[in-house]
Amino acid sequence: MTTLTLVKKTSFTVVSLATTMLLSICTPVRAFMFGTGGIQFDQDTKINFRFNNSRSPYQSSLWVAQAESGNNGYTNIARLFYETQPSDNGSANNWEATFGNAVTSDNGSITQSFTFLQDQIYALLLWSDTGTGKPFEQYVSSSTFMNSPQWWAAGTQFRREECLVAGCQLAVFGDFMLDYNSSDSFANVNGGKGPEQFSSLIMAELANGTKISFDDAQPGTELDFKDFTVSAELVPESVPEPLTVFGTILGIGALAAARRKKKRGQ
Repeated sequence: MTTLTLVKKTSFTVVSLATTMLLSICTPVRAFMFGTGGIQFDQDTKINFRFNNSRSPYQSSLWVAQAESGNNGYTNIARLFYETQPSDNGSANNWEATFGNAVTSDNGSITQSFTFLQDQIYALLLWSDTGTGKPFEQYVSSSTFMNSPQWWAAGTQFRREECLVAGCQLAVFGDFMLDYNSSDSFANVNGGKGPEQFSSLIMAELANGTKISFDDAQPGTELDFKDFTVSAELVPESVPEPLTVFGTILGIGALAAARRKKKRGQ
């Protein structure tokens, strides 16, 4: 085998390897969902949640819940934010509750991080005390979790049986608009787009930062999805840029080929 042939063969192998790695790096995430179907990633993924606003006469707390085996139940595993009282000042500003006044977190920070583990199914779950004296009513961001016998929204306009048939969307995700000074419907505020058009996120939206907002289904009121709002943003990892990796591999291959050529020449 000539030196030229060896160099060509080596270069071809390096390019093939680099191409394979580049395609692998650029391959879309296989198992990803973030919306009314639940939350799932194909690798451990950290998300930052930041409290935005609460406008409801109920006293609420927002949790991360994890599905149990077979999705027959769920367990609340992390409390993100909670209200110490229903609002800052009674019904002022539509029962507004702000962070540091009526809202806090376990560590006192307005931003909370949570790592979703690979292939596990989660949901965000809003617990709201409606004054019944019973355990907090539960309003989940995932309609999948409503299939669990543990889901309960007593005293509301929703019933589990109805949600099993048609689903009950109690959270919206994405670039939606909220008007706290208007009684207009969610669809009208969003130019005719109903909540069903804000039912899930793509990874790019999480990377850029996006909103999630709940409706706590107060009886006799239209769903406006402005009762408890947070923002969510993907925490970036130190992953090499695909083209940087590609260039590095080509450089290593060329250097190895040159060294072989020099050695054979000697």
